Amino acid sequence: MADVYKLKVRLYELENIIWREIEVTSVSSVAKLGYAVLAAFESTASHLFNIRCNGKRYEIVFEEDDFDDEPAVDPIKTKLSALRLGVGDTLTMEYDYGAGWEFGIELLSVTEMKRGTGTHYPYVTDGKGKGIIEDTSPYAVAEIVEKTNKDGTLPKIIDIYSGKEYEWDYRDFNLEYCNVFFKENVWKTQNAYEAYENFR
Repeated sequence: MADVYKLKVRLYELENIIWREIEVTSVSSVAKLGYAVLAAFESTASHLFNIRCNGKRYEIVFEEDDFDDEPAVDPIKTKLSALRLGVGDTLTMEYDYGAGWEFGIELLSVTEMKRGTGTHYPYVTDGKGKGIIEDTSPYAVAEIVEKTNKDGTLPKIIDIYSGKEYEWDYRDFNLEYCNVFFKENVWKTQNAYEAYENFR
């Protein structure tokens, strides 16, 4: 029987301002946890990521050679259950290595998955804050947050899909709206990373 893991995901440098609680199943891959995190924080899935747990680095390696001193473990072929996580255990996730986005992931609870509910997961149960801004850094977002709090200024962001400009408010998070598109966005994120992996 599969279990349901409830995880608290905090964005480093902005831990109390931008965070999510996500439920995933123990039979999901480590990679799918990564996709869920990226989808929950409104990433475009356009950069590499890795998840670290118990001294191991789980990363999809796209080049023939992995130049990191520490060899990567394939997260697509590794189920979360294989990590043998217990409540209170933590993982870290890095995204867009040049920008320095980092997430702390803590396992809050483990419950048995009820029969017939598998399609419910992954699911966002709670959260705060808008997400990340691609091709910038958490430090830049922290400055935006500070400026917004000080004088109400909202930065203008270009939507990469429509090309339209919109105001970005870090306080804007709607749980119901997030879940309307969440599973589709997780699937799109998975496809973005694994389509190349499958056909290279």
